[in-house]
Amino acid sequence: MVNLLLIDAKWEGEIKVTDKLKNYLKEKNIKSIALFASVQFTDLKNFIKELEKNKIKVNITKAKRTNENIQVLGCDCYEDSFKENIIKNSELILYVGDGLFHPKALLLAQKKEIKTNNFKPVVIFNPATNQINILEKKEIEKQIQRYKRNLRFFINSKTIGILVTIKPGQQYFNVAKNLKEKLKEQGKKAYIFIDDIININQLENYPFIQSWVNTACPRIGTDDIVNVEQPIINIKEAVNPIKALEELE
Repeated sequence: MVNLLLIDAKWEGEIKVTDKLKNYLKEKNIKSIALFASVQFTDLKNFIKELEKNKIKVNITKAKRTNENIQVLGCDCYEDSFKENIIKNSELILYVGDGLFHPKALLLAQKKEIKTNNFKPVVIFNPATNQINILEKKEIEKQIQRYKRNLRFFINSKTIGILVTIKPGQQYFNVAKNLKEKLKEQGKKAYIFIDDIININQLENYPFIQSWVNTACPRIGTDDIVNVEQPIINIKEAVNPIKALEELE
């Protein structure tokens, strides 16, 4: 039996609203923000107080898969990933942290709004460097176009491969079995492929599979699909692909 001990590794520096960030929000006349952060930077009580002193309403929520408020994971890339849809009720998304993987999830969570004026950019504030970067909808447009193409392929495919990982937290074997039965009722042939690490570059070794369904991390079905020709969609859309396509259209 392996004992697992989880230890918080919080950033020890003080997170302040810099003049650069303050001026940016003032220049854009921002009155409300949806605040998110990676787990290292979620201690934001003083940061929030500073924003509120500048008459900015700070909206926070809890992602359904996280342990605390404000924290966001890379897999939180759907609008229903959070308990409250604070993105819809805010003028801008502010992400505190480094890297692009987590804040890009906040763009993907708005994919149904990509063609509307309700789409919100993500401002990345890195407290370690005090730098600001802006993520706009153009960052995910290629992924959305490829996903729509993959949905069309899936709808018309007769032979489906369902990818399942054995990794804890990402293993949805029962969901895969249910989907297989559902596809069978629709006259489709489905096969379940099980592995630890899903390497989508190996999918071309199964040419009889016309489309694939990913049941592991949803970012495989959003980020990685632009690098392979084989059509891949996520399990969430596989349940009702026609509705999913209509929402993106």
